[in-house]
Amino acid sequence: MGIIKKYTENNCQIAICDLNESLTELLKLGARFDSSNFKTEKRKKDFLVSRLLLNELEPNQQISYNSNGAPEISNGKHISISHSKNLVAIIISDKKVGLDIEHISEKPLRLSPKFITDNSHQDLTKEKATLIWCCKEAVFKWHQKGSIDFKKDILISPFIMKEKGKIETHFNKTKHTLYYTKIDTHYLVYVCK
Repeated sequence: MGIIKKYTENNCQIAICDLNESLTELLKLGARFDSSNFKTEKRKKDFLVSRLLLNELEPNQQISYNSNGAPEISNGKHISISHSKNLVAIIISDKKVGLDIEHISEKPLRLSPKFITDNSHQDLTKEKATLIWCCKEAVFKWHQKGSIDFKKDILISPFIMKEKGKIETHFNKTKHTLYYTKIDTHYLVYVCK
């Protein structure tokens, strides 16, 4: 399996995989996982790789989903899963986590008026808009309860773009620190609190 990065930081285990194997190969590697409920090859591959990554970090654990659709694992640790283009990423911690990985594209820049408060970020580029969207998705996944207005409820403090760093956010009047890194043409962001 094409694990491109596996590391531990800030009390979190993170693994990222490139979906470069064929579905046939992934079905062999993940024979114990039933992917028959998924219709598309991409969704089957995402499902299988997320389970294989979990096995790399926490062997013999199972993923289930709570009433809000958030993933949980059988050992009581917290997990978050994200897919974008050809990458799958997971994060596991004893603390509550939210993770998102996004391919850098024009789409977040086009949609930015729907999730970024006017004038809150100067010189908005597709990279910066993608990173901001990724931050908001990570907070949403951390929250696990839905009913969030990305524009009003999750405020991203101004920041300077880097390859790797921290971004401060305010979510429902609570401050959160998000950690991010650029991975080729993607951003990965997580919160662990």
